[in-house]
Amino acid sequence: MYYQHSPARLAACPLTIHALLHIADSIEAAGPVWASWAFPMERYCARLQPALRSRRFPDASMSRHVVATAQLQQVKLLYDLTAELALEPPRGGVQRLSVPEYPTCILLAPRNIQTINDHPCKEKIVGAIATRFETTAAGARQVLPQVLESWGKVQILDGGDTIRASAFSKARDDSRDATYVRYEILVDVNAQYPRRPVVLEKRTFYGQLQHILVLRLTSSPRNNIMEPKTIVFAAIRSCTIEESHRDLDIHFYSDGAAGLGALDVVDISCVQCLVGRVPDGHRWAIVDRSGTLSRAIYAEE
Repeated sequence: MYYQHSPARLAACPLTIHALLHIADSIEAAGPVWASWAFPMERYCARLQPALRSRRFPDASMSRHVVATAQLQQVKLLYDLTAELALEPPRGGVQRLSVPEYPTCILLAPRNIQTINDHPCKEKIVGAIATRFETTAAGARQVLPQVLESWGKVQILDGGDTIRASAFSKARDDSRDATYVRYEILVDVNAQYPRRPVVLEKRTFYGQLQHILVLRLTSSPRNNIMEPKTIVFAAIRSCTIEESHRDLDIHFYSDGAAGLGALDVVDISCVQCLVGRVPDGHRWAIVDRSGTLSRAIYAEE
């Protein structure tokens, strides 16, 4: 089909082109593409290229490089010398913030400082503080700092995702949108009935992370803030889910303004993971890898 017994057609014979005929078969055999992609192996092969120092004995040159690299890695781990024996210079100028109250994540640049009165989420922040410390809206305004920090990314530690804030991201047609997340918050199931007691229930939501905000509050015993605190808020524009797949963690919402809901300002620890989106006509499908789609399941025939 590709070669047709003509040497002039060799350029049409790479494996990547031939593999296009077998995409459906590969998905049936190995599960979703993201569960078996070859990027980690390709990245490792790129690291091996500098090891080819000898044209006469390329295999021996590469083998010595692999063995030496493995030995060096073991020495780093055994004697805690990762920084001292690093072969590459550390990246300079990369801003990051680690907040002791949030051991599960770190914030990454870009970073911006602005007055809180100029921020569009000010009233939502007031409501979040009032709810968190069980004080009034007036009391929450009293403890608001004059300035707040906005960060561009949050990285969930221990192998988690790196999520971007849409306020710092420029969406492009040829790039991945790493701003949509799954988050969990406690919701009062009796919110529509003021006379009933508060009954909190954990619920899952999806939305676009728009802002990552850092507020440094001073102590205010009258507002139940007994000591200075640093709070990291996530401002998320929720998606109005219209339909969900019966068996898989795939959820659908309308395209445009009709598919977007309220702006929720929640603690950054409520953000669970990054989710993907796939266009489906005039709506979007949210693909949540953390649930039943998180891994391929192999069944015997």
